[in-house]
Amino acid sequence: MNDLAAVIFDMDGTLVDTERVSQTAWRRAAADLELPVPERIWDAFVGCSMGNARAMIDDEFGDPALTDRLFAHQHELFIRFQDEELEPCPGALEALGALAEAGVTLALATSTAREHALPTLDRFGMTPYFCSLTFGDEIEHAKPAPDIYLRAAERLTLEPAVCAAVEDSVNGARAAVAAGMRTYLVPEWATPTPDLTARCAAVLDSLHELPALILPR
Repeated sequence: MNDLAAVIFDMDGTLVDTERVSQTAWRRAAADLELPVPERIWDAFVGCSMGNARAMIDDEFGDPALTDRLFAHQHELFIRFQDEELEPCPGALEALGALAEAGVTLALATSTAREHALPTLDRFGMTPYFCSLTFGDEIEHAKPAPDIYLRAAERLTLEPAVCAAVEDSVNGARAAVAAGMRTYLVPEWATPTPDLTARCAAVLDSLHELPALILPR
């Protein structure tokens, strides 16, 4: 695996297609409330903490009570949609299986709180692949701050420089790059800037491509 000692995965939008379901729920909730949310905000929500997302809506509309209604309605819709529509991202289970079979140390670093992330991982049989799990409610500063990746490396007793991170969002990739990790980006919603693309080890079309980049030939 060259000089890499571990691969640390994001969850939402990277391993599990929660971003697609979440975006559907956000847009339906805004439409139900007749709230004209700009596209730039939906893009910024990808890989964003709940606190930062709420701040964006507050800043845009200046009505915290309206923000409360939007977030409550989105949560209701997301719970309803995920039972029928949630599925692993293309290549996710295959990549985890191939890396684990090759003896690669795998860990998770997700912005989602433990109580919400664990059932999703368990639902798709992903939990046993990871030797360490780090959740968004365990760190102070959300992505794009590097905190969660630094914490994940610390739990593995590894330096960030010998870890790879796998992300789907701009905020997540920025966090991994800032932590000093080799970053693989599989963008789904937001398009990375040329500067961010240049700082990533690779930009992939799907996780099907990841094992070949990680495992020695």
